[in-house]
Amino acid sequence: MTITRKLPFAAAILCALAACTSMEPASRPTADAQRLEQRAEREAERGNLRAAAEAYAELAAGTSGPTRSGHAIEAARLYIELGDLATAARLLDQARASADPLQRQMVTVLLARIELEQGRPQQGLDMIASLGQPPVPVLREAAAVRGLALFRLNRFAEAVSTLVEREVWLDEGEEILANQRLIWQGLSLYRDDEPPPRTGDAVVDGWLALAPLARAALDPETLRRELLGWREAYPNHPAARGVLAEQLSAQRGAGVFPRQVALLLPLTSPQREAAIAVRDGFLAAHLLSPSAGASTVRVYDTGTLGAVEAYARAQREGAEFIVGPLLRPEVEQVATQAGLVPTLALNFAEQQPPYLGSFYQFALYPEDEARAVARHAYAAGARRAIALVASTDFGYRLLNSFREEFELLGGRLVDFDGYDPGVQDFSAQITSLLRLTRSSQRHQRLQANLGVPLDFEPRRRQDVDMIFIGADDARSARLIVPQLRFHFAGDIPTYATSTVYEPGDPARDNDLNGLIFTDAPWLLRQEGVDDPLQRELARHWPRRAQSWLIRFYGMGIDAYRLVESLYDSSRTIWPMQGVSGLLVLDDAGRIHRELPLGQFRAGRPVAIATAYEGAEELASSRPR
Repeated sequence: MTITRKLPFAAAILCALAACTSMEPASRPTADAQRLEQRAEREAERGNLRAAAEAYAELAAGTSGPTRSGHAIEAARLYIELGDLATAARLLDQARASADPLQRQMVTVLLARIELEQGRPQQGLDMIASLGQPPVPVLREAAAVRGLALFRLNRFAEAVSTLVEREVWLDEGEEILANQRLIWQGLSLYRDDEPPPRTGDAVVDGWLALAPLARAALDPETLRRELLGWREAYPNHPAARGVLAEQLSAQRGAGVFPRQVALLLPLTSPQREAAIAVRDGFLAAHLLSPSAGASTVRVYDTGTLGAVEAYARAQREGAEFIVGPLLRPEVEQVATQAGLVPTLALNFAEQQPPYLGSFYQFALYPEDEARAVARHAYAAGARRAIALVASTDFGYRLLNSFREEFELLGGRLVDFDGYDPGVQDFSAQITSLLRLTRSSQRHQRLQANLGVPLDFEPRRRQDVDMIFIGADDARSARLIVPQLRFHFAGDIPTYATSTVYEPGDPARDNDLNGLIFTDAPWLLRQEGVDDPLQRELARHWPRRAQSWLIRFYGMGIDAYRLVESLYDSSRTIWPMQGVSGLLVLDDAGRIHRELPLGQFRAGRPVAIATAYEGAEELASSRPR
């Protein structure tokens, strides 16, 4: 196969070199030196290697001691990537004169790399062997050079073993992916039709089995089919979730839509109503899409087949993109099988899967709503909050998410209480939270001391400026809100999530008047959001348009639109507006929603605020 990117040795050793060469300077650098160093780092990040190398060489010329050696090593590393081996060797010779012990070992590693580039892999291998047992920062870079040298000596099993072992010393997903690229490029040097002999190590043998594919120039469809066969023999191999997914992605043409999409849903299960709504929204979006004529959608029932079998069958039958499954346990089952076909799961796994370059997760995640409430409330001036939440796992998840976000912003949750969702009277929890019980106790003591009856009106606490209700159903919210008003808290801004709203009879929701909550733009009739699919839904399925299922119908529409964005990610601008909210992709492949605010007025939800304006800055800070 044609290699799609140059050997990323510079990227693979960037972090280690920073650890090895960033020594404390003997004296405080001048302002000019600081600016020059910042420019060198900036140019390196942009990929302007020559400009960065020249800046580091200039820094080396103006410093001394280990600081000089560190800058010279950085410059030499970049010159090696540029193919200017003579300049790199000269800089390394200069660096050795003033290097500390760690830097001298790094000089040896880079000189070994030069031997490799000059066609002398055995000499490079001998130089790495002379290091003995260096510390980990040097060891992991020495292992990279050793693995490359072994590949060029046609010692493929040893080379793969060396680089597989190297991953023990790598921490970040990008570092591991860069290491996999080294293995894939090394395997492209293999020239036989049959793979090298097996070693007995499943991971190493899986890599070796890829050797004939790595050197072959296969079209994307043939490569994908061959890799699916390989995956059956090595079902949990890390390559499928990393470099192989990257190779398949690189072969997709820009501006294309997958020819076949698989939709995995539990259509015969207790969650069938939600699953059918997602399916209908997805298919409605497909039928109105310009890609409909050139693309097909196949639906697989995970309730009948099971998630793992449905996922495997979709791949075998030619799916170029998979959407689903919907239920969290199903997502966790297929996460370990993902990689070769880009996938958009419709829920979040409990534990974030290992780095997966083509596995995305999209969910109507209630924790996102609680965080959105915290941001909106803080932006409106709230700094001290109390909370009343259902005494359920769901209620406490909402509470923890709200508190984490609110306190991160600078607010404080001063008190909270849990309630039994099965009861109708919440007076005990409300009076305790509002400190009305203490007010009544003070009145009773005073009346007893004076011995005469006293007129009394309870006084609630005055040190909070918002209330958060973490309800797990609308029934409880309809009871709690009037009881808050009865207990003198009607003037405190009160917030909740979308669970308090069940589209239907406005007269039933009059008890919620004044309550502020987050929900999808569709349900809040947000001004400026006019989707033809929503009009079609209201015209043909009015009962569905006025039920909780509309959220899942909208999720299906957004899932279809996300297929196009994720399949050709070069055209996507995040955040993107969806019918479920403003969609934000984080660096772990999870798609979160930023939601607008609504308020109940005369029993109807009215939009009062758009989605959080800083959505694009939140993606990298999401909890994982």
